[in-house]
Amino acid sequence: MSPEKQYMAWRRTQPDVGCAFARLIAAGPEKYGQHIIPVSSPPAPSEVAKEVAEIVTKLISDKSAAAVALVFPQLTTLESTAAAMLALDEEPQWGVTTSKVQEPPLGEFTALHVVREIPFEARSCPSEALVFGDFPEFPPTRRSPVTALELFVGELRPRGPLDDKPTTKGNLAHIELNLPTHEAFQRMWNKSIELRAMSLGGQDNRAKAKVSMVVTPAIAEKLGCAP
Repeated sequence: MSPEKQYMAWRRTQPDVGCAFARLIAAGPEKYGQHIIPVSSPPAPSEVAKEVAEIVTKLISDKSAAAVALVFPQLTTLESTAAAMLALDEEPQWGVTTSKVQEPPLGEFTALHVVREIPFEARSCPSEALVFGDFPEFPPTRRSPVTALELFVGELRPRGPLDDKPTTKGNLAHIELNLPTHEAFQRMWNKSIELRAMSLGGQDNRAKAKVSMVVTPAIAEKLGCAP
């Protein structure tokens, strides 16, 4: 099975995937405008970042594209994954910041926040990336069998699909699902809350949408990104 198929099978079937919407999209990503693309560059951070930036730029120009899942079979450690994500800060329209995540039962972590500016009305808006991988430092909802990055690249809705507030950032919730009724959407949202609670076993700030990924303080110090 290819790394891309491995990743999508995990997202579609594994109980730890806490988002009912993600499971729905994984059953037919082409139907929802999500592209599943392997990144083939060597694991050198700058080369990975360059290929990611090129792929995303092309998809932003593709009006049929709503989102992308980039799969990285060559990124097999938490450190190499973090280094590649940090290198995106050198690419045009990308930004990477860090902050502390502290939860006493789980220990201390550094969060990486990876965004890509995408067109929105007469300006641009940051789209928040999510990183997944087979790393014990990740929350269960992000612990996929292969490393991947997901990003919304399509046309943002004027108002947030979940809170109906004016859009200030993009994320995967902006994918048009074309559900028959608002009640159907609400049922899926409630199911997601239930699945997420079961997977995480309670509050876990590592799994927040604004957190792209986490690393240990030791890795953050080594990579020079400690907040």
